[in-house]
Amino acid sequence: MATQRIDHAARSRAPLRGLLAACVLAAPAWSPARAALVLSDTRLVYHAAAHEAWIDVLNVGKQPALMQAWIDSGNPSATPQDTRVPFVVTPPMARIDAGQRQTISVVFTGARLPTDRESLYWFNLLDIPPEPHLKPGTNFIQFAVRTRIKLLYRPASLHGGPGQAIATLRWRERCKAARCALRVRNPSPYYVAIVDLRDRARTRAPALQGTAPPFGSMRWRLHGPWAGAAVHSVSYGVLNDDGAMIRAQASVARTP
Repeated sequence: MATQRIDHAARSRAPLRGLLAACVLAAPAWSPARAALVLSDTRLVYHAAAHEAWIDVLNVGKQPALMQAWIDSGNPSATPQDTRVPFVVTPPMARIDAGQRQTISVVFTGARLPTDRESLYWFNLLDIPPEPHLKPGTNFIQFAVRTRIKLLYRPASLHGGPGQAIATLRWRERCKAARCALRVRNPSPYYVAIVDLRDRARTRAPALQGTAPPFGSMRWRLHGPWAGAAVHSVSYGVLNDDGAMIRAQASVARTP
């Protein structure tokens, strides 16, 4: 996915103290933790020719919230203290009142990154809610919600974007010992986020997704309704810089 949400168990009170010291949970739709802080974009593109990039954080809750922002190089478990990336986030922490907005600036500090392709990093936003006003001795558990989106560093020499790269993707199915896999090759210099991948000939085909790296490929093992059957064509979506999905169709070559 383009965006990840992770709930961190942030605080507990006696007699629960120490029970949830470092619990990290995936955030499904039924999670009791709700983020008050939302980002203005689903991805952040840093153009090398620009001096900085910006993203807004809006507090849609009814109480003030404390935010913490940092960037990692691909490890979702990395803390702000652990990361070593060529970017500075300003401000790294801020209080945002209900209904207010905070603009976060990201500045590239300089590094020897590839000039012929994009480089991928991740922008993290931690939403730390205020401690509730409860009677002394009241037990409660509170969650801090982290939102994680892609930060793409785009060299000035690149033209177009992932929306145009959609036409360059090449699809191939390969079967061996009755096991088949679908592979997509990305010959473009962009990271191409593929979503809602489906077999056009099958209404019950599973939805698959992933990000094809520049000049690289992705591979999915075929299972369920796709297993044991030739995939002649696919329908899929690609996310552009604005997070909008562009749909496309393509034929699939087959390798015995």
